Amino acid sequence: MPCTGLGRQHRGFEAFTREAYAALRGAGGIDLRVYGGGGEVGDGERRVWNLPRDSAAGLGVARLMGRGPYFVEQATFFAGFLPHLITWRPRLIYFADLNFGNALWHWRQFSGQDFTLLYYNGGPTTRPFTRCDLVQQVTPAHYADAVARGESVSRMFVLPHGFTVPVTLRTRDAARTAATRVAFGVPAGTRMLLSVGMLGPTLKRMDALVDAVAAMEDRPHLVLLGQETAETPALRARARELLGDGVWLGTWPRERMPDAYEAADAFALLSLDEGFGLAYVEALAAGLPCVVHDNPNTRYILGEHAYSGDTTMRSETVVLLTRALGEAPDEGRRAIRHDWVREHFSWDVLAPQYVDMLLACAVGTRPTQGGT
Repeated sequence: MPCTGLGRQHRGFEAFTREAYAALRGAGGIDLRVYGGGGEVGDGERRVWNLPRDSAAGLGVARLMGRGPYFVEQATFFAGFLPHLITWRPRLIYFADLNFGNALWHWRQFSGQDFTLLYYNGGPTTRPFTRCDLVQQVTPAHYADAVARGESVSRMFVLPHGFTVPVTLRTRDAARTAATRVAFGVPAGTRMLLSVGMLGPTLKRMDALVDAVAAMEDRPHLVLLGQETAETPALRARARELLGDGVWLGTWPRERMPDAYEAADAFALLSLDEGFGLAYVEALAAGLPCVVHDNPNTRYILGEHAYSGDTTMRSETVVLLTRALGEAPDEGRRAIRHDWVREHFSWDVLAPQYVDMLLACAVGTRPTQGGT
């Protein structure tokens, strides 16, 4: 499992890679190795030399080449990974970085080295799957979209993203919750609305969430957590202009995310589409009422356990937020949401299916488990 941003980036695939490794390492018949691009190296991970997308060298090479810095990261990661590929000779490479996968495909054509390329389409991409052998779609909607545009059903299958979900719902601790809310600047007696994702308007539509909160009569304190991007300064300025001190925006340590979910009264993510939606699952597993855009993916992931609607309409979004934040405390309802996630997406349920997937794909066979 090579992941170019592992150790530095905070996308869903980095989190997924580490959780998958923890859940699947030592499984019968599998010798699983994880390769990351540097930064914080986890237990059992191997570091691969590369020029990170946000490094001065990576940005400089990108300008010289006329390519994006993420492309440079993937290309140089391939160069650093190649010695491992040649000496270890894996049967299966399970990847999500498209240009890195393209380089692997060309190397296989040139060298004749025998391995299967399994692509994790968590983005999801709509580019043709011409440089891989098998494709894991993480929702039925993505599978259907790929079929509609002509992709072969003989090499695609559905297996959802796996998550580490505690057996029981985490008990809310008053002192811990109070300390977290203080860290986010939430005034006493004010409700906290949480959103998690890349801090910008393009993908996560956090500007639309800021606008909706600003339009509410009884405003909550808005907390926006995630990876900062080139769009973040403009989002921060907009949030401050409209909400003043009623907003906290920034990156939060991954290991403290359970505290953030525990401290919130409701969660909202207004993306029109998601590859899967790590934050959806985390919020629901924490028992939070969730406000989301209604589409096939959110229906698949959240079932009937969300406040969903057309969030492109600010007035409807305000209504959904008001309903979610107006929920009376109900531990039974929180537990039902948690149990939904555990029954559908926990590693306890999915790990055996992932083992079967890896073993089947390693010999070039489309898995039969896990859905379509």
